Amino acid sequence: MRRLMIFFALFFLFINIYSDTIILKDEQTFEADVISFDSYYLIIKLPDNQEISIPWNEVKHIKHTTTAKNWMEDIYITSDDVTVSTLVAPLSTDIAFQKSIFPGLIIHGAGHFYAKDQDTGFMLLSMEIVSVLLMTISFSEIISPVEKDQSFNVTKVIFYSGLAVFGGSWLYDLIFSSGAVQRYNQENQDKFLIKENKNNENSVRQ
Repeated sequence: MRRLMIFFALFFLFINIYSDTIILKDEQTFEADVISFDSYYLIIKLPDNQEISIPWNEVKHIKHTTTAKNWMEDIYITSDDVTVSTLVAPLSTDIAFQKSIFPGLIIHGAGHFYAKDQDTGFMLLSMEIVSVLLMTISFSEIISPVEKDQSFNVTKVIFYSGLAVFGGSWLYDLIFSSGAVQRYNQENQDKFLIKENKNNENSVRQ
């Protein structure tokens, strides 16, 4: 009898560890079991056995582990850009840092966009665009076969200024995106269905 109880305990522990992974369009990532769905909502069960409904247009992807994929998911899950209103799991500082590296190198502010700090994200993106324009215009003048006079030195200053703005806006995203995530999580800590623990680790699977 004791062995049977141990077997069932291990079985349910295994099920809880290997739940499906749900990814929303704002990159919220968390473990849950898919219960059912209809034409409008995905019904899932969270690790605490709480059942919730998430609109299909907020779902980005489902990684199935404990349940089988249904072909209808390909119909309901779309690439439409929508604002995610469902708050399930706190955002991850690790994901913010990863996004600030890439695609952050190409799209400055990606880490802050993930942290839902749109103002800072657009500011960094604007700085990147201006810096690229400065470098592009001045670089064409630097490589052109003209006499090196005072205007050439000014062109070099413009180019390196643009380079500094480009690097600075990227580094800002790298350094401060994690803080933006922490502020967002703190502001919304009472709204998340899955709570952060003391070590800033949640039920998010990286």
